[in-house]
Amino acid sequence: MDIFESIANVSLFKPKGVTIDYLAEVDESVREIDKQRPLTAEITHKLQEEILFDRVHASAVIEGNSLSRRETIVVLSSGILEAGSRKDQQEVINLADACLYLQDCLENKLPLSVKLIKELHQKMLTNIDDENAGRFRNKDVAISGAKISPPSHMDVQSLIEKIIEVESSLNVHTIQKAAWMHWAIARVHPFTDGNGRIARMLQDYVLLKDRYVPASVQPEDREKNYYEALEQADLNNGEELLEIIAKNVLRMSQRYLVIIRDEKSRSSWVKGIAKAASEKVRQTDHRSFLIAQKTFDLLKLEFSNLCSELNEELSDMFIGFKDYGSIDFEKYQDLKNKGRASQAWFFGLRFAYGEVDQRFIFWFAKHFKSSDDYKNFGNSVCILISMQDGAGSNKKLDDYESEDRITLRELVLDGRDFSRRRYNPVTQESEWDSEVTPTEIAQGFITEVLGKMGLV
Repeated sequence: MDIFESIANVSLFKPKGVTIDYLAEVDESVREIDKQRPLTAEITHKLQEEILFDRVHASAVIEGNSLSRRETIVVLSSGILEAGSRKDQQEVINLADACLYLQDCLENKLPLSVKLIKELHQKMLTNIDDENAGRFRNKDVAISGAKISPPSHMDVQSLIEKIIEVESSLNVHTIQKAAWMHWAIARVHPFTDGNGRIARMLQDYVLLKDRYVPASVQPEDREKNYYEALEQADLNNGEELLEIIAKNVLRMSQRYLVIIRDEKSRSSWVKGIAKAASEKVRQTDHRSFLIAQKTFDLLKLEFSNLCSELNEELSDMFIGFKDYGSIDFEKYQDLKNKGRASQAWFFGLRFAYGEVDQRFIFWFAKHFKSSDDYKNFGNSVCILISMQDGAGSNKKLDDYESEDRITLRELVLDGRDFSRRRYNPVTQESEWDSEVTPTEIAQGFITEVLGKMGLV
């Protein structure tokens, strides 16, 4: 297979195995983002600013840039940084300029072209390597340590035109197309310098054009297997690179949702607190709500972090985390005063291993007094847990008569702490633990689920 046939081989990145699960999770997150539209100007600005910082810092660090994320933000916000390499500072300024230019091109629906690729590259290397900025290389090169050398410089223009032609006619999953684009540009190595940055930029072009989010390959990917994945793709195995892109799109889509929901929650909170300020009766309730919201979110964050860390360590299974947003003041009041509220889901967990697929929903409710209670909880808000049954319906763990391997049944907010109700399979009664930390709750639950699946 010659280089022209090889470079068009998108099937190298056909999803399979665990990666199919990642793509399904990504698609669901993207649908969740679409449900939040239209976004206010304030939220759009916040998204563009925060995500720009992430993309620029991550792409620069992968290439050896020494600026921290904080220093990157300072440079992009003010253009001035007393310490640090001038070249490093110019790199992040140029990357930000290229990202913003790409966004303008997408908004104006400009198709991918040789001219656009060269313009992006020129912006990346301005005041760094003006001689080569925006120009395809005019000599053959070799990559240190690589098993396969880039093609002849005589073929670069034709190969880039081939990539553009293939991209315009592809009918595959967007992330498969993005992974292929990333690799194809890196494989051709069209420029003297900046090929990694332009490959990641054009990968994001593919994603953003289809209303996905940028992948923002992380520095830790470089330390683990990013370059190895590119080399494997050179050797006709694109699975690892596809998984890296999918994981980072999923991570970024969840970050989008966090920012959107935080900003909406902030807006809602501002309105809520303004109203509460004129209603003395509600002031105390709102203070209690802020404590409750913070405590609940700490629990969610612990589950999210553990799922992410476990996914990094486990290669044969998938642990999914889905954020349904934080509890707001009105919902909190409805639960306490009415005993119910709409859209009370907090977060979901999915454990997939082979043919085993366990799904759980953690959702808000009002605690109802029981003879098993070890103290009077009043009208406290609690979290209940549901598990999906064989028919695809969610049912409370309390309602499963034979479920004794997963003991967690309820989490009651008690001040700034959690009280945990567990099912004792020996006595077949409920037992309570007081002052339980989010870490203890998350680790205990995940351990029990993995134990039920026969993995621990």
